[in-house]
Amino acid sequence: MLEKSLNSIKELIIPQNIRVEILVVDNDSEKSAEKTVEKIKQELNIPIHYKIEIERGISNARNKALEEVLELGASHILFFDDDEILDRNCLIEHINLYQNNKDTVISTGPTINKFIDKLPSYITKHLVFKQKTSKRTGQIIDHSACGNVFFPVSLIKDYNLRFSKEYTFMGGEDGDFFKRAFALGFTIVWNNEAVIYEMISKSRGNINWILKKCYYNGYAGTMLKIKNEKDNIKKFFIMSRQICVLIINSIILIPSIIFGLTNFLNILGIIIRTKGKIDAIIKTKPIDFYRNIYGE
Repeated sequence: MLEKSLNSIKELIIPQNIRVEILVVDNDSEKSAEKTVEKIKQELNIPIHYKIEIERGISNARNKALEEVLELGASHILFFDDDEILDRNCLIEHINLYQNNKDTVISTGPTINKFIDKLPSYITKHLVFKQKTSKRTGQIIDHSACGNVFFPVSLIKDYNLRFSKEYTFMGGEDGDFFKRAFALGFTIVWNNEAVIYEMISKSRGNINWILKKCYYNGYAGTMLKIKNEKDNIKKFFIMSRQICVLIINSIILIPSIIFGLTNFLNILGIIIRTKGKIDAIIKTKPIDFYRNIYGE
């Protein structure tokens, strides 16, 4: 996937007055990505920097990237993950938003699922792969993921903002990072034109993975929302609503098979996601998802 991701940069439209360099952070002391990076170096006319972060965990890897970016003297960062493919217009559309919207400090765009293997419809139509399309370009939001986001280095240089190690093995570190950036006054603007594609292969396109992802989405999303919530009555009502959702969907789960496997798995996904939400309300702390849930 890393090779596909880096290869997509070959088609990237780069304005003449913009200098682009690529930074790859490998979170593996055995340098498992080194050969791939060296191969791409021979094929690209863009400088590629390869760095190792030996301390495991996504927050550590992302923070390593931030430190290296400062060393390179960059003005802006375009973050994307090693399972993503850049649309050729992605960078220029982020830059265009800066030129056309004076409020923009952080530009974030859609990450669209791209199924790179042939998968059954009950997988491709599962709710875990359903993507919201209601946001409009120019809309101000209070959060972002790291999968497709463009922002100035001043965010990390002048404000010393870093990814919290609290989320090192759970994920959600990007949502927390950009929520703190928003709280500091950095405007986050949605950009529909800056597109990146997330590759979905057989390793993810299976029932085991998507049901684990359902639990993760329920737990992580809810935990980030209520971690600082002091109102126990509000927590009680949130819990009550989720328990009702859990009961109703548990009742209709078995009959739903009549309408096909896709419908059955979607109902099962809702049940597992709701269980994640309930667990988050009870525990209100990050869990070691990457090792205990995903086995990474």
